[in-house]
Amino acid sequence: MFEPQRVLISRHGEDANHARLQQVPAVVIDLPNVGDPLQMFLESGQVMRTSPVTHVAQNGNEVVVDTKNSRYSLKLAS
Repeated sequence: MFEPQRVLISRHGEDANHARLQQVPAVVIDLPNVGDPLQMFLESGQVMRTSPVTHVAQNGNEVVVDTKNSRYSLKLAS
């Protein structure tokens, strides 16, 4: 079972309509499933919600989440 976890999020991809994220502190309530959006609570108090997830891969303390428009790297706090 996944518990809410602090992460550092980085967004990869070029999209002029969105600010680039690099190592931004956030909290993830649950790891996303394919077809669901990724939702995070940024340290700034904003809620970030992506387009539906197309792929999720975990390697140690890093989770890579692909969406229709971007790729996100979530570094889980240890």
